[in-house]
Amino acid sequence: MAQKTIVHKGYHGTIQVKTTDYSLYGRILFIDEQITYHGQSFAELEENFREKVENHIKACHARGEEPPFSD
Repeated sequence: MAQKTIVHKGYHGTIQVKTTDYSLYGRILFIDEQITYHGQSFAELEENFREKVENHIKACHARGEEPPFSD
């Protein structure tokens, strides 16, 4: 059964297929910001998703905010 979302540190992200070139893309769910990521393979998509999550967590801390999700 195919996984419909990816998860990292409590953050969930979508998995979508762009049919024109069969690349993958998605966005982080359940946060106020619109953060997207992409990849040519699932491994690349997941790596970019994790990087975006880590950047979001760092940005929350820099603003003095607690990230919305934890491990």
